[in-house]
Amino acid sequence: MSELLGDRIRKARRRCGLSGAELARRIDIQRQHLHAIETNKTLDPGVLLIERVADVLDVSADYLLSGRLVPRRPLAELDEKIPA
Repeated sequence: MSELLGDRIRKARRRCGLSGAELARRIDIQRQHLHAIETNKTLDPGVLLIERVADVLDVSADYLLSGRLVPRRPLAELDEKIPA
């Protein structure tokens, strides 16, 4: 079976050495809500929450949603590629 959003969040959280309680505190949700997300009982936690999780865990939202590893680039680097 392929990894789901909650599996990837839990994996990234553990890689960062954070407890579930600490991640929940940093993204301003209840520990029980994070547990429901990580165990895939909440399949769509919402884009704003996914963005907060990605920021805290220093991964892209794309990785959390799809499993694709996409390097995060600073906005300044992206701005250089957009014609004025």
